[in-house]
Amino acid sequence: MLIRWTELSYPDLGAYRDQAAVMINFASTEQHSLHLPVGTDAFLGAAVTERAAELCHRPVLLLPQVCFGYSPHHRFAPGYVTMPQHLLKEYAVSTCENVIANGFSQMFLVNSHGGNQVYLSAAVNEIGEKHGTEFQLRELQYWDVARERISAIRESELGGMGHAGEFETSMMMYLRPDLVQEEKIVPCGPVAERPWFQKDLLGSKAYQRFHRFDEDNREGHIGQPQLATAQKGKAFFESEGEGDPIRILENGFRT
Repeated sequence: MLIRWTELSYPDLGAYRDQAAVMINFASTEQHSLHLPVGTDAFLGAAVTERAAELCHRPVLLLPQVCFGYSPHHRFAPGYVTMPQHLLKEYAVSTCENVIANGFSQMFLVNSHGGNQVYLSAAVNEIGEKHGTEFQLRELQYWDVARERISAIRESELGGMGHAGEFETSMMMYLRPDLVQEEKIVPCGPVAERPWFQKDLLGSKAYQRFHRFDEDNREGHIGQPQLATAQKGKAFFESEGEGDPIRILENGFRT
């Protein structure tokens, strides 16, 4: 059951301390090639977290979304708003500390932007060191918990779902078709293998180095957006299997 934190009076909010979990989405504002809006990560993150809360068996208090993330690798294109990682980590830690101080014991940090992973992991560790397991804090990338489902639906090879590719474009075609400029989609092949770059949402890398997203193509996408369809987006978003991110988020509140 979705309940928005900011819509409650303080007595009503306090009444949920013993029964509700708290959820917040960390997103970003950055280029998503020529065909998607700069708020893509925020639109998709909001849709996933809200649906997860709606379907959950228990009350979920949804905090306001964080729309700015760590995005310096997108500075080649207008529209980015990037923040230093240490400030974002402190923001995440402070948010968790406030949730704890308000008397809640369970919280989900749902990430919808790859560049946020490092600072969110650091925040989870810092909270864990201080509060142990009494405060049940979980952080996840929504696409990670749906790997099997995504693999079953995708048409592209590995390298076709990096950034504004088949997956994100399909999701936006289904959820916000009014914001997708299909006529501006630039066809592209799967991204070449590089040991320092995770070329796909479901991929991996051997080591880390800084990477600008226009190194692969000047439009800024990584993957194959030309393979995207609204039907795939619906299948990604509304699947009923065990690999569905909505179901996994819901089940996470039970353990």
